[in-house]
Formats: sequence, structure tokens, C-alpha cells
Amino acid sequence: MGDDAATIMSQSKRRLTKLKLLANFFEHIDVISIYIKTDIIHNLFQENKALDYHKLELFHLQYTDSLIELLTKIKRQKENDMLAVINEIDVNNKYIGGFEERRGDSFHTERKMYSGIFSQHLKTLYKDLTENIFTADWNKVLYFHKRYGQEFYRTNADEEQLKSRHFPSYQYKDYTIERKLLGRLNIQNFKVRFVCGYLIGTYEYELFRIFQSDDYFIFGVDEKKLYLFSGDLEKLDISENQSNQTTIINQLKNKNELLENSIIERKRMLPAEVENVLKDYLKNLENIDIMSKIFDFDEETNILRAMLNLNLNNN
Repeated sequence: MGDDAATIMSQSKRRLTKLKLLANFFEHIDVISIYIKTDIIHNLFQENKALDYHKLELFHLQYTDSLIELLTKIKRQKENDMLAVINEIDVNNKYIGGFEERRGDSFHTERKMYSGIFSQHLKTLYKDLTENIFTADWNKVLYFHKRYGQEFYRTNADEEQLKSRHFPSYQYKDYTIERKLLGRLNIQNFKVRFVCGYLIGTYEYELFRIFQSDDYFIFGVDEKKLYLFSGDLEKLDISENQSNQTTIINQLKNKNELLENSIIERKRMLPAEVENVLKDYLKNLENIDIMSKIFDFDEETNILRAMLNLNLNNN
């Protein structure tokens, strides 16, 4: 193969590479078909050294180059259009990732710590009441609802089950503590577990369970009361709190899936006039008479006809 022929074949290969990239980008059946058929023509010259390589160059100049230029322009336009969609997906993913990391590492870890902190707080309350002193710092337990109440506490519950009834109590500064509750806490050395929180309107309630017992009690944050739960557990959802943003996150995940699918559709969708051009282009590649004009010599045209018929007329 002479230098001139080698250059033409090298340039033809580069054109094929561009066309393949475009076919992979658009994922459009006509573009893929055109690439395959152009590759067949390239291979015809690659495998038949006696052919005039200038005919291949002429074919590319008349057909391939114009197509590559057209598809490249459309690709750039589509990439610009898709950029906003890709950016939206990225922003959504960052929000989802940040939320999931926070949700996993913060609330569910801290709720366990809160159980221990509340146990210690109750122990201090009991000791103070027996000694008639006031050393307990309520801020040590009030931080939890301030940090997590709005996002995590359950907003749908039968508030009647959570409200306090009349009970004999101790008064600790502004707080009211049921006498019977303190007695039961003392039996279990004040070990408690935070079960879940409720946010009903502007009122917050925290449900606890006393260690190794079936006793539950309520911390009525706004009423500043601690009392044994006397409602019906069957009428309450006492499962672990989940962030109210979970719904938002699921919506964002679904939206991202739709956006990603839309990107695929956007890439494949071509203007009607371009679709028509591609179909005409394919017809020309499949039309042996037109090919004969480009390769206007009998033997080579017959070889080309045989090569094209292998793939082109069997769609």
C-alpha cells in the first residue's frame, strides 16, 4: 500500500471512529445502521488492495463528512440541553447523599445516647427530691426534641392516648412528676429506653419504656410533665421515628430516575427533517445504482454489491 493509499485508509478509519462515537451517543437505529454500512465499505477497500483508494475518499467527501458534521452539531446542541438535566440530577444526588449520611450517623445513634442521658437525668431528679434540692439541668434532655423533633417526630397520632390524666405527683421547679412513675423507675434503677417522639400540632410528647418491664411513660415536653402511659398501645404507632424527609428523598430518587430516562430519550429523539435525511442516506447506501456511480467500474462494483448484500439488504 502506497503512502497516499495509507493516508486515505487512516483518514477513513478516523471517520469511522467519529461515526461510531456518534452512533454510541445517539443510540439511534439509523445512525447505527449507517455506521455498520460505512464500516463494510471501508473494509472492502482494506481487504482489496487493487481498488482505487481515491474512490473511498470521494465516497467519504460526498457522504460521510457531511453526515458527521450534521450529527456533531446536533450532539453539541443536545449536550447543552442535557447539561441542565445532568446538573439537576447531581444536585438531587448531593442532597440525597447528605441526608442519608446524616440520617444514618446522627439520629439513630443519638437516640440511644439520649436514653442513657435521660436515665441519668431521672436518677438525679429522684435524688434531688429525696434531699429537697434542685441540681438537675433540664437542658441536658431538652436538646433532643429541639434538634430532632421537627424532622423526626411522628405527626399523625391519637393525641388522647398521649395526654396526661390526673395523678398524684411531685413538683420539681416547673416540672410535674408522677409519684407512681418514680417508684417504678427506682425499682429498675432508672434505666429507660427512648421509644419514639410525637409532634401533634405544636405539642411534643416523648414515649419511653422502663427497662425490663412493660411500663411506658410519657415526657410531655410542653406541659412539663412526666407520667406513666395509661393509653392503649394498640392505638399508637410506637415504631422507631423516621425522618419526614424520607418521603422527599424517595420523590427525588424517582425524579432522578425519570430524568435519567429522559436523557436517553432526548439523545435518541432527532428532528423530523433529520430523521428523513438519515432514511434517505440509508437508501443511498443500499442503492446499488448510486454506489455504481461512485465506484464506476464493473468488477469493483460487483465486489461492492456482494459486500453490501451481506448486511444491507437483510435488516
